[in-house]
Amino acid sequence: MNLARPLCAITLVALVSCASQPASTPAPQADGSRAVPVAPARPFELRLADNKLRDGWSEMPVRGGGSLIVAPEAVLVPAQVENAAIGRNGDSLLLNVRVGDRQTLQAVTENHMYKPVVFLLEGKPVYMAVLGMPLNRQLSIRIGPDGITEAEAKRCLEVVREQRR
Repeated sequence: MNLARPLCAITLVALVSCASQPASTPAPQADGSRAVPVAPARPFELRLADNKLRDGWSEMPVRGGGSLIVAPEAVLVPAQVENAAIGRNGDSLLLNVRVGDRQTLQAVTENHMYKPVVFLLEGKPVYMAVLGMPLNRQLSIRIGPDGITEAEAKRCLEVVREQRR
């Protein structure tokens, strides 16, 4: 598969930046107890999303108003990415899925056709797309307007390269 050609599995739709929750030491509550600490956010991940509330899913605000319901578990995390590259035109971040994770990703996304998925950076939703076909080998994330920034794409590349060392 040509890395320069974005995967047709997703169709661009703009998404959101939302305020992240701090992952610091829990503050004491009025009754003296401490809140449960929030786990550090992954550098990046892909989650299923929907417009309808489901058990265990959470609502996140979207750019321009409104919100999106996001699954509690990621369907793709850095450890499942074999390698990454910037497309030849510089307009997409290409994440190549590890061979052992492709079948699972395909099965999960087959059951989510024509519904949104959201790409999160450090726990913040930054890009959303609607699945046009199941994901399998490669995920293409738009860089530029209605996508992630070049700096965000380069950070994702660094994360994938660091884990290969």
